Amino acid sequence: MNKTKWIAASLAVATLVGTASISPIYAASKATNAQKQAAVKTLKDLKGVNLGANSSVKLSNVNILAQDNQSVLTYTLTYYNNGSKSLSLVDYWTKVKTKTGTVYSATVLSSDKDKKKVVPGSSLSVTYTTKIAKGLKYSDLNFQVIKWNFNVANYEQILGTISIPSNYLATTPLKGTEKLTLGNLTASASVKSVSVLNQGNYNYVHVALNLKNTSPQSLVNPALKYFVQTQSGTPFALTPDASSSNVQILSQENKTLNLIAKLPSTVNLNNLQLVISMTDETAKSELPVASMNLGTKQGQSSVTAANQEKVLDVENTNIATKLLSVTRNQSFGESSLSIQFSIKNKGDRTVTLPGYLFEIQAEGKSYSLTSSNLAEITLEPDEEEIVSVDGSIPVIANSEKLQLVLKTPTTAASSGGGEGTATPTTSAATYPIAMYKLPNYEEMQHALGQERTVKNNDGTFGVTLKSVQTLPWNDGNLLTSKFTIENKGTQAAKLPDFAGAYKLDLTDLNSTVNVVSTNKSQVLGAGEKVDVYVTANVPASLKFSQLQVQLLKKIGTDKTSSWVMFSNYGKTNDLDLVADGAFFNLNTVGKKADLQTRKTFLYKGTTNDVIYTELIMRNLEDKQSNLSRLTGYFRTKDGQYYKATANQVTRTVGPKSASIVTFSAQIPKNADASNWDLVIGESISENKFTSTAEEAVTGYVNASAMELNVGSRDLKTSLRDIDLFPYTLNIVNIQGKTGGSGLEVRFKYELKRDLTFEMGEFQHKFLLEVMDSSGAKFEKEIELEKDFELASNREYTFVVNDPIFTNFRSGSFQFSVYDLYQGVKTKIATQAVGYSDTDL
Repeated sequence: MNKTKWIAASLAVATLVGTASISPIYAASKATNAQKQAAVKTLKDLKGVNLGANSSVKLSNVNILAQDNQSVLTYTLTYYNNGSKSLSLVDYWTKVKTKTGTVYSATVLSSDKDKKKVVPGSSLSVTYTTKIAKGLKYSDLNFQVIKWNFNVANYEQILGTISIPSNYLATTPLKGTEKLTLGNLTASASVKSVSVLNQGNYNYVHVALNLKNTSPQSLVNPALKYFVQTQSGTPFALTPDASSSNVQILSQENKTLNLIAKLPSTVNLNNLQLVISMTDETAKSELPVASMNLGTKQGQSSVTAANQEKVLDVENTNIATKLLSVTRNQSFGESSLSIQFSIKNKGDRTVTLPGYLFEIQAEGKSYSLTSSNLAEITLEPDEEEIVSVDGSIPVIANSEKLQLVLKTPTTAASSGGGEGTATPTTSAATYPIAMYKLPNYEEMQHALGQERTVKNNDGTFGVTLKSVQTLPWNDGNLLTSKFTIENKGTQAAKLPDFAGAYKLDLTDLNSTVNVVSTNKSQVLGAGEKVDVYVTANVPASLKFSQLQVQLLKKIGTDKTSSWVMFSNYGKTNDLDLVADGAFFNLNTVGKKADLQTRKTFLYKGTTNDVIYTELIMRNLEDKQSNLSRLTGYFRTKDGQYYKATANQVTRTVGPKSASIVTFSAQIPKNADASNWDLVIGESISENKFTSTAEEAVTGYVNASAMELNVGSRDLKTSLRDIDLFPYTLNIVNIQGKTGGSGLEVRFKYELKRDLTFEMGEFQHKFLLEVMDSSGAKFEKEIELEKDFELASNREYTFVVNDPIFTNFRSGSFQFSVYDLYQGVKTKIATQAVGYSDTDL
């Protein structure tokens, strides 16, 4: 294998690691580093061996690669010819002798066998190799320079010996540059950075190796091998990143190659070396060709400090990563974590991110976390992606020592649990490339009323869990959580398409969870707010001590990622109580209104009573609006609920206009309705607010309890100003006339309606009753604005067909007016009326 092939191999393998540029371990100042390097003596400081008056040889490179039972030594001698004639290398040879007297014969690398002479005024480097005893160090070796001389014993004249003192640095110094020259190809190599990450029983050593192609040709797919070697001579293979398989380095181009080695945590990390080797085709063995000092120390850790940035190398582009925030909820022996992680492209070209994995390392164990669709992210220059990383781990006593681990992708099966859970991981084809100390937690155990900042690619939002309510619904309860989201940015931002999830104690709620937003467009202006409700049906008997509610971002047909999570301990919120006569404000965007109770009555039936409440609903919008459909339950003083039937306007209501809304329910006969209230909320139909009376209502949100004051109906003893809100009835000139067909009742009426109030279908009727002296009663139903018109001085006649009235010349009857509602009548006015029979 010639030198061209070797350098090409070196560059390709290293570039396979295109995932992570590891944080430098070098903490000293430039001045301090310069002083230290100046004080270190290297091979260039060694004296050479004179070959004659005008020529010499120096040791310019030496490398040892330990193997199973022995080590492979390679060393380079550079011959200098300052004379006027060519220097023939056929006359010279070299051997290696240990301090204890063992001699090793060396052979020339196959790529250097054709180097036979050094022309005047030039130098030439030749590399030799031999196998030596394992454990030998550079300072244990003497490099002999030999000239063939037939006049001495064994024909070998030793011209001199080169030794490396123990205080000399035989490898390339930290941050130094190693020149690689093979054939007509050249390159320069330097260690850009080194980091050490501890995970469990292993240390992961990352080496970012910078290679510059100084050749006129491109280097394509080199095939070198890399090792981390300890001071005791134990090598550990450095593996290139699995996400890269091919590399090409153009002439004069720099590329950073990322390599990783896995070492048992018991291995001493002091002064590790990077050894680069190649396979010699003739010797059929791995030959070390370069050794570079890594400057590592025992106990070293390259964990990124809290709130600090970590720069990775992806496709030779700087990618800045940072752990932005951590929220934590601890309960039942578990810590639920939600982490916001920033990834920003600081380069000048577009980069597709690898599908990084995330783990939490705690007390020597690792727990997998879930992240949102990271494998499909492509970042333009200066573009930032904020990833949500979530999971649950056991409660850790030393939680301040938790670390977030960023790992390379793997195609192997993961041992992690389902979404939102974390389980101990097993080994797979992946390794850590960065670790981050967690910043201070935002504790979410008592999150009600707390604002949490959520920053993502759409914007910066302040999110507050305003309330968690348990509301009566059909034969169970409705669990409703209200989020208020405020755009904290300076420009309009888009909210994601939300999904929702509940966890009660340690159990995920499997029933359908609906999400309802007061903002239909999903676009939120700077400083604007939106309310988002998360609802689910639960059994009325369900008891729980802790609730977690989560807003999820939909990122596919069946895929979501966590957007924000809150927790609530103990009971859910008590309903706000709106005092009788006070206003209940509904602030839903486009449906802003207020509600005020007007009257509450009991209609006394024969088998059941009916409770009935009138409310005034005012449109607070500055345009015509289709106001919220309302759902209500009457609540007794001891906490029982009766589903109420709502009656309200079905059309749009004008700006600032008022409308009548009524609620009614059948209740047990003679029930004590004192101290009752009416629970009212805005109706929803699955994932939206109910907009029409025809839509099926699946629940309600934003509920409050309105205090009720059950009133009594006044009985008027005249037929004037009979009130049936919003109508008023006056009856005058009422008289009766008997005849062959019975009693004819004739009167004039005036029916007025208060037009300041809009209303839906009016469900009341007037019931006109005639009762004779014997107590016999006769009734006539009157439908308003049909049987009685909105008019004044209008005459109305009806006949009571009963022979009881045919035989009397004169007499009187009791005329009464009732409010007829749901088949139950309530007398509201009565007056005695005389009659006569003029035909008798």
